[in-house]
Amino acid sequence: MKLYHLEQSSNRLKPGSEMKADKEVLGALIRAARRRTGISQMRLAERIGVTYQQVQKYESGKSEVSVTRLYAIAEALGVPVTSFLFDEMYHPKVDMREIYGLLESDEKRLVDLIRKINNKRLTRIFVKMLEEIISINPAS
Repeated sequence: MKLYHLEQSSNRLKPGSEMKADKEVLGALIRAARRRTGISQMRLAERIGVTYQQVQKYESGKSEVSVTRLYAIAEALGVPVTSFLFDEMYHPKVDMREIYGLLESDEKRLVDLIRKINNKRLTRIFVKMLEEIISINPAS
């Protein structure tokens, strides 16, 4: 999903600056915000005028969230819409366990193994090695 981000200094949308977000990450951010406010999926659905099943689809990343709907969700949860947007300059406050739960089992294993490396230099070497493998055999 490509989104623009707000420039911190002027609160304006910065053209051409894409956000690094996808439906699953956005869904996890929505779910985390909803849980922090303590409301149910049903209550959020009522507030934004959709079914609770649609909220489930948003939170699981199975449905895209329009900008209009994202504003409605932010308003219903009492959070700024920018809390759902992020890039290198803005880091969302999200429980990483929310994101971890979206990973496939092999991806979780890889994360767990990388976390067990107790040497930052070795971790960087390993990441560089993975990047090299990907550059040789890019995903289609």
